[in-house]
Amino acid sequence: MTKLRGRRDGFSLIEVLLTLALIGVMVGLVAGNAGAFISASKFEPPHRVLKKAVIDTVYFSSEEKKAAYLSYLDEQAIFLITDANGKELATHPVYEIGKDGTLGQEYEIPEVEFRAIGPTSGPSGGSTLYRDDDLELSRVGFHYGSSVPFEAVIRFRNETRKWKFDPFSGYVLEAKP
Repeated sequence: MTKLRGRRDGFSLIEVLLTLALIGVMVGLVAGNAGAFISASKFEPPHRVLKKAVIDTVYFSSEEKKAAYLSYLDEQAIFLITDANGKELATHPVYEIGKDGTLGQEYEIPEVEFRAIGPTSGPSGGSTLYRDDDLELSRVGFHYGSSVPFEAVIRFRNETRKWKFDPFSGYVLEAKP
């Protein structure tokens, strides 16, 4: 009669070492990508920041029953909301701003342009008498919860997109590539 070997409990040394090696590889992959996750968290797409800034400007003007203005600061990639006296009400940065008030690194700065939408005329109602130069805005004014009809053009990462906003609600009416 042959004797059966006794049953062993637990893992062998090789099994433990293989498991630790796999865990180490997985931790290395996650840690390697952690920098990308952290830097991505410091950025929000400019069109999303613009939409928040427009809604905030509508809110400030309707809540205070005073004029509020939305502008864009190119140097810092910030949408700025001010009152009629120029007092800052809110800022909406595209990138996280450092303690010294700068971006700190080289980032691609979006180009943002505001344009009034001129009154249309003609049989189809699709053209305006105003030239594009006459419709450019340095800031968009909101008075008691409404604004002039306007659109924003954003040039970012080799792409140009336009958003038309509702003058009363601040919501996007139309987005074009």
